[in-house]
Amino acid sequence: GVYNRRFLQETLLKELYRAERHGEPFSLIMLDLDHFKRINDSYGHEAGDRVLRHLVALVKKRIRSSDCLARWGGEEFMLLLPHTPLASATALAETLLQDLCEAEVSGVGRVSASFGVTIGQPGDTVERLEQRADALMYAAKQAGRNCVKSGSV
Repeated sequence: GVYNRRFLQETLLKELYRAERHGEPFSLIMLDLDHFKRINDSYGHEAGDRVLRHLVALVKKRIRSSDCLARWGGEEFMLLLPHTPLASATALAETLLQDLCEAEVSGVGRVSASFGVTIGQPGDTVERLEQRADALMYAAKQAGRNCVKSGSV
């Protein structure tokens, strides 16, 4: 029930142009479920699918209709937030992390994720923005997982 990578990239390009034209901020969140391979290996792929659906349901409860949630690949998701400064996007990521950690997935238990949050900047390309969100998400993984890292550079 979420968009795919290609749709997100097309929408992100439009958002880059819109933000540049109007000078309004937008943010991008990349999130990756922690230890997802272990979930699939321990509980089976059906349980892994339940975890993915659980995550999507939690995110959809918190986002606006103008936001774009897309599956980036495997257990990675991107969330494009138009008209959203970095501080607000970071607060949303923290809320999503808390929601995820507090809820249990049937047959699996509690799961966590690592989040990278960035903001669109003048001169950004789709690739540069994606790479920045990805680098921040990996910084969260390296910091012990189950956390949010945000930044603009």
